[in-house]
Amino acid sequence: MVNTHILTAEFDYLEPETVPEALHLLGKYARRAKVIAGGTDLLVQMKRGNAKPAYLINISKIPELRTLAFERGLSIGPLIPFREVEKSPAIREIYTALFEAAQSVSSVQIKNMGTLGGNLCHASPAADSAPPLIAFDAQVKVLTEKGERTLPLEEFFVGPGETVLLPEEMLVSIEVPELSGPTGSAFLKMTRVAADLAKVNTAVIIARKDGICRDCRIVLGAVFKTPLRVKKAEAILRGKKPGKDLVEEASQLASEEIQPITDNRSTAWYRKEVSKVLVRKALGLAWRRAGGMDIF
Repeated sequence: MVNTHILTAEFDYLEPETVPEALHLLGKYARRAKVIAGGTDLLVQMKRGNAKPAYLINISKIPELRTLAFERGLSIGPLIPFREVEKSPAIREIYTALFEAAQSVSSVQIKNMGTLGGNLCHASPAADSAPPLIAFDAQVKVLTEKGERTLPLEEFFVGPGETVLLPEEMLVSIEVPELSGPTGSAFLKMTRVAADLAKVNTAVIIARKDGICRDCRIVLGAVFKTPLRVKKAEAILRGKKPGKDLVEEASQLASEEIQPITDNRSTAWYRKEVSKVLVRKALGLAWRRAGGMDIF
């Protein structure tokens, strides 16, 4: 039996103090190294023997990765913990779905230690931060010693535990665009118990104009190999006034676009049924927060 209270494998511990130093170490050790920040995911994998890096690069002492700034949108450093997101009045007011995702994280200890960057790079299909950030059309900036690239967060994930990050690349910022016009958002999730990963989670953002849904983005987690935008459901809402029947149709379409699995947390059938309920509720919340009338 694996003793999950101790680290049994040997590794070299490295603690860079600047981004260039961290990138140099990543370039030098590449596939033999793992980056650690809060460690709420990686340390669990190491204790279970699922991850055995020869080098552990702790980036938690790099100040420029711990920034949270509002200037023509929202810029989030990868070391920002969930607790800081939850405590930000501006995020709560403007990027409500992201606030609600941070609020939903299992415990205060995890909120204090777990970082947004780590949550995204771990690439769990059930990650709470991914659906709202994708719904807000966030982009991520990644660096190597040789250069940088920026890509939509929606394209960042490849599969469970897999991202497009190369071994020598490091996530350095998450950029969320400024919202325009009356806009509302919401995040909801279903779990077995409060401290568990999501069976299903969803984030919705709606932009309103003259009583009409000008734009809509709906993202579901834990129902596909990556966080998934349900674009058919979004399309039927654009340019129309949301009502009970239209929202029911969108929720049904969302449940038909996903491809959930059966695992130890839930069944595929249950995830499909719950997705309809969560999308319907999140659409109603987002529309009301955008200044619209109650749908139900």
